[in-house]
Amino acid sequence: MGAFVLRLKLLLTDRIATVCYALCVIVMLSVFFNMNLHASDNSRVPMGLLCESESPVAVRLRDRLLGSDALRVTTGSMEELTELLMDGYIGSIFVIGDDYETKLRDGIREDLIKVITPSDDTSSIIVQDIVAGYMMYDVCFFRTYDEYRTLPGNGAETLTEEEYAAFVAEVAEDPDYGFDFDIRYVDIENPDKSGISVTTAMIYRQIIAGLIGMLLLVLVVCGCNGFALEHGQSITARRRTTGGNLFAAYALELLAVLVYLTPAVLLSSLIMIKESGFGGSVVIFLLGEGLCAFFVIVCFALTRAVRSASSYQLVGTVVCLFFGACGFISTFSALTGTQVLGATPVAVYIKQFAEMLV
Repeated sequence: MGAFVLRLKLLLTDRIATVCYALCVIVMLSVFFNMNLHASDNSRVPMGLLCESESPVAVRLRDRLLGSDALRVTTGSMEELTELLMDGYIGSIFVIGDDYETKLRDGIREDLIKVITPSDDTSSIIVQDIVAGYMMYDVCFFRTYDEYRTLPGNGAETLTEEEYAAFVAEVAEDPDYGFDFDIRYVDIENPDKSGISVTTAMIYRQIIAGLIGMLLLVLVVCGCNGFALEHGQSITARRRTTGGNLFAAYALELLAVLVYLTPAVLLSSLIMIKESGFGGSVVIFLLGEGLCAFFVIVCFALTRAVRSASSYQLVGTVVCLFFGACGFISTFSALTGTQVLGATPVAVYIKQFAEMLV
């Protein structure tokens, strides 16, 4: 175990490796906080909302829109929202007027909500359809209650609006009156193969996985730099003359490099625990360890193949960029032949990492 302890001490006392380690961890955290935490926001359609009414129906619609998974709603005064609209932060402004509930009760279905949008905007049509979906319950409720009150009762007592609302809510919760869509995501090239829904948030997290994988590769290159220095200074040749089992010694030293990288791998799994759960976080940790173990062996082989540490750093950087590019291309490109690149370590890491977040 002497070789393991010595290599670990050398890594921990290497100032350049320590600085590189700290920078990679900082970048890793920055990537997470700036992309993952806002992935959901970036995947939703931005809109402004001004609610001029405090009536229960208007407030209910406002709360539904604020809780929408499809919309990123910004509220404020008309002046504030107009400024955001002009600056391009939102695509449209929806105004719930102070007579919104009155119009619904009177059966008026025109001009229920005022929409302010630039002439060249295309997203407002989508937003209107989404907003209409949240309005539909109240529109239908008042329409049907108005029709219900005109029906002949045959002596039966007419329900009050509150009683009718309670009855409708009870029916809505009854599974016998419910319906659902059977949605299947199919690979066009393999119609028999079903897939999962791919959202913009999911793509952001795939990018996070790729960037974390690249950072781990950088750490591997830095961690193996000592082997290149020793090889360039002929220390490797002198070790052969001392006898002993060099294979076992190098295996322990490579294990020390992997242990040295473990805190960063652990951090990469823990920052995603909220999305992946504990089990998924464990899998992400094992994926990271496997990726690092593979590239520790690759980088060690590079140190044997080059003559100097500078050559190793250059070749190691090229290898990192190559495998990283293969991973991103195979994940995000629809170009013919990229399926072959999907077998590369970084591509496998991105794919499995992303699946843990589904």
